[in-house]
Amino acid sequence: MSWDKQELVPLRALANPLRIRIVSLLTGTAMSATEVADELGIAHGSASYHLRQLAAAGFLRRADPDPAARTGRGQPPRRYTYDPSNEERLDRSGGAPALVHEAVAADQRRRLAAMTARRITADAEVWLPRESWERAVALVEEAVRLVHDRAGEPHTDDSVRVSMTASLFELS
Repeated sequence: MSWDKQELVPLRALANPLRIRIVSLLTGTAMSATEVADELGIAHGSASYHLRQLAAAGFLRRADPDPAARTGRGQPPRRYTYDPSNEERLDRSGGAPALVHEAVAADQRRRLAAMTARRITADAEVWLPRESWERAVALVEEAVRLVHDRAGEPHTDDSVRVSMTASLFELS
């Protein structure tokens, strides 16, 4: 099922630590199921299934080369990349946000086990003046955009494998 014509994209499609890893991996590059499987150390069939599900939910888009530029015979591998345009269409109703946070927390444990250098860790539950809160949100949004916009292919020269998790919200 394609969610292209739907007003809201189900956040539930991301509620899986492996799918979160796949979306992160495809933020900076386009990859085929074989490449995703090799990079994440999973079976090709599993990578292919999750890529199709994420694409159907609108989190990934096909990034296939121009068919006119193809040489040779046979089908080229289907390549996918992250599609940030669906961010505004996410359906955050029901229990979906909690499921995604659980998946992120599970993946965070894996990332912490792979950590080689800590840069920043922060946690706060505080009261802030509205102006300070809005500035903090804007700064984190800028950092998130920078990380997503500059993400590149894995294992390239002069690149550093990093983890960034940001979650800012107001409390009742």
